[in-house]
Amino acid sequence: MPTLRNLDQLLKQNLKGKTVHIRVDLNLPINEGKILDKTRINNFLPTIKEIIKKECKISLLSHFGRPNGNVDKKMSLKMLIPDLQKSFRQEVRFSKSCIGEEPKRILEKIPNKSIVLMENTRFHKGEEKNFKKFSLELARYADFFINDAFSVSHRSHASVTGISEILPSFAGRSLEKETAMISKFLNAKSKKRVAIIGGSKISTKISLINHLSKRVDVIVIGGAMANTFLLAKGYNIGKSIFEVNMIKEAKKIMRTAKKQGCEIILPVDVAVANDFKKGKDYKLYNIDKVPDDGLILDIGKKTIGIIEKSLSNCSDVVWCGPLGLFEYKPFDIGTTSIARYISNLTNRNMITSFAGGGDTIAALRQSNCIGGLTYISSAGGALLEMLAGKKLPGLEILMR
Repeated sequence: MPTLRNLDQLLKQNLKGKTVHIRVDLNLPINEGKILDKTRINNFLPTIKEIIKKECKISLLSHFGRPNGNVDKKMSLKMLIPDLQKSFRQEVRFSKSCIGEEPKRILEKIPNKSIVLMENTRFHKGEEKNFKKFSLELARYADFFINDAFSVSHRSHASVTGISEILPSFAGRSLEKETAMISKFLNAKSKKRVAIIGGSKISTKISLINHLSKRVDVIVIGGAMANTFLLAKGYNIGKSIFEVNMIKEAKKIMRTAKKQGCEIILPVDVAVANDFKKGKDYKLYNIDKVPDDGLILDIGKKTIGIIEKSLSNCSDVVWCGPLGLFEYKPFDIGTTSIARYISNLTNRNMITSFAGGGDTIAALRQSNCIGGLTYISSAGGALLEMLAGKKLPGLEILMR
């Protein structure tokens, strides 16, 4: 892919006293005011540390939740200030608005090397609708713009693409690394590449699977979405979740993959229970023996072995989505086993591993494997779209 304008180009300029807007993604999982996962903060920290050395002023832009263009105090970014100060190890000021006189007043008064967090960009209708007027307001008090939020780069929003049309704009270190990792995976001529696709719905990942079938050697399909494929192959799946309108699509995907020479691995044995909340009552069944009243909730030991054998012969793996109902034990066994196996291969420098998406990160954290992979992406939709071969507006504008 074409080269992104990055920090190396920005750092050649004199930034002393200048204001740099950095688009980050602070749409974080929160419980009772506490951040449950700081992956996104950790990802953009290197950009902050590099830029602040140039004695500039940093203004952080982000959204949180879906306030639909209205002010909602429950979605204010102010609650994140204590955690951000711990991560940055310095004071972080807060602006009650991302546009208007408030940010102007703060940015004029603060000394160089200061950081200001602007209020939720989605408190304004112009953000998601990418109004030119709102983009101009955002850009009004800044000299440069950095996008370090890959996770929102599939959106043509004012704080992603609108502002990039106005200010000299560059890719942050996290965004640059993330796009490079995905491009490398998709284009590398390695001995064998494996994609693990889990989750509940085929409908959200059709283009992803079809695109990857042309690029990888093996696609492992797990989670509830595997049920639809199994049903398409004529297996009884009991009372398990599936997408009735996706059965024909599943058959088409399997035919296309076969023509491309891409092997699709589906479960050959599964963990089955009558109630996912009563995990202790589960049993393992071969896929042709699933009882009529059973719920498929995880992959079985034989399937784990097949996946591990495929991974042991590969050089690169990308993982999007858990392989079972990992939130409820013991249906985390399949996901945890594969996570640990990939982590082990990665630590032995036998494979390059890349994983992303909220559920995948949660599963890796639960498996104590969050630090065991080559790279972890916090992105969901943006990751899936890029892996599916789609162009991301937030990236395209940084290549012009």
